[in-house]
Order: sequence, then structure tokens, then C-alpha cells
Amino acid sequence: MKKDIEATVSYWRDPGDGSLPNPEHDCEIILGHLDEQNRTMVIKDMRDNESSYSLDVQGFTVQSLPKKERDVTDPDLVGGEYFKELAELVKNVTGAKDVLFFGKINRGLARGALEPRDYKGKTVQPPAPRPHVDFAPDYAAANVCTMAPGADELLKNASRFQVLGVWKPTKVIQRDPLVFADWRTVPESDYLDIVRDKTWPGKGLVASTIKHGTESSHQWHYLSDMTPEEVFLFKHFDSKKDFGAWRCAHTSVEIPGTQNLPPRESVEVRALVVF
Repeated sequence: MKKDIEATVSYWRDPGDGSLPNPEHDCEIILGHLDEQNRTMVIKDMRDNESSYSLDVQGFTVQSLPKKERDVTDPDLVGGEYFKELAELVKNVTGAKDVLFFGKINRGLARGALEPRDYKGKTVQPPAPRPHVDFAPDYAAANVCTMAPGADELLKNASRFQVLGVWKPTKVIQRDPLVFADWRTVPESDYLDIVRDKTWPGKGLVASTIKHGTESSHQWHYLSDMTPEEVFLFKHFDSKKDFGAWRCAHTSVEIPGTQNLPPRESVEVRALVVF
């Protein structure tokens, strides 16, 4: 049964003077501790309608893995069996030639458990509370090459490349679900580049935070009761911008009444996908 919810989405507050997010406060802004504009939004449930969501239409999709035991929290397993399994999944969905994983993150702390200054070097993090895209379009290739050894060689002969997020829970999701904005409902003017220049891990990288313009009507989606056998694929960037969705804003939201449940546990990794 579908479980649409109403939840607060913590957008970046646009000062209205044309200024961009201040890189002096990059971490605070991306983590929702500064320049906040809260809006109550309806989050549509994808459950029982999963097949209607795709990378090239909405910018995100849900896929399934066989049910079995997987050790996905070990930071040294990016080249292990789990990631070989994910590589095959990504290739099957996208038709890609090569997949390179990088930037793995484990999440298992409660929302707000860390102050921005405490994130650096943490192997386990809380959910991300502000809508964002990990890679701003003009810097995507350079930023991936900074983060992922071997990416520059893969990109040399690529006719097209994507940077995807690959995200799955390690326990059934009961709180703080990952949610996505349908790419078709977020105008380009609502994306704002922000240089990650201070305390945020990845100095010099450029991400995009999201505002909600006065004429905008973002449509958000999540998957209720998501299991460890279900995986989200979503676009941070697609070099083919003239063919449907090429990026996707995402965040986590707090489901009313779940504040006292155990923290959400999930694992995610970025993927350079080369055609």
C-alpha cells in the first residue's frame, strides 16, 4: 500500500539579491545548518509503481538485488564482490562499457548527530538534510578525476559519461528516507553551485545546492519500507544533456513520528559510468 507523506524539505534560502551560496560556509550550507528555508512538501511513494521511474526520465530508478548476506560496510570493499555485483547492475541498466566506483559513504548516525566541523574523517555519517547534487555540471569531470584514481584514463576515449549515485539500506528503512526530486520539476534556476572550500571533505570540489523558486513546484519521491535488496541509482551528472534527465536533486526527510526510532543505516557510492 502506498504511503505518501508530508515532510519538511530544508532548501537553501535565496537572499533575492542574485548572490550565490558563500563558500566560507560551505559545510554549514550543504548540511542545512545555515541559510535555511523550510517548506512542507508531499513526498510521493514509489512503492508498487517502481518500474515507472527511470534514470533518463525522472533522473532516478530503483533496482533489485538477489537476497543474500553482503558485507557492505567495510571501507576496503570497493573492489570486492559487492561492487562487482553493483557494476553488473549499473551496466545492465545503462548499457555502459565501464564502471569505476569511488567516494563510498556509510550512514548510521542520527540526524543532526554531527556538527559541520566534525564531519571530516568520519567513516560513518548522519543522513544529508539539504537538497543537493554532489557534482556541479561545469566541474563534474575534473572533480571525479580528483576523487577517483584512474578516472582520467577512462574519460579520454569516452563518447559519453555519467556520474551516478548508488545507494542502498543495510536495514529496512523506517526513518529519514532518501528522497528525489523529479528532474522535470526543478528548473535550472533552482540549482546553485557551491565551492566546497573549507571544512568539508574534498577541498576545492564544486557541488550544487537547491532553492525553491517562487514559481517552482518540485515533486519529491521516496520508496516506503525500502529493504537491503533494493538499490537506488540516480544521476549526479550526465554529459548527454539533450536526452532527458541529466542530474537529480536528492536529500533526506524526517517522517513525522519517527524521531525516536534507531538511526537509518545505509551505504552509498559514486560511480563513473563510461560509454
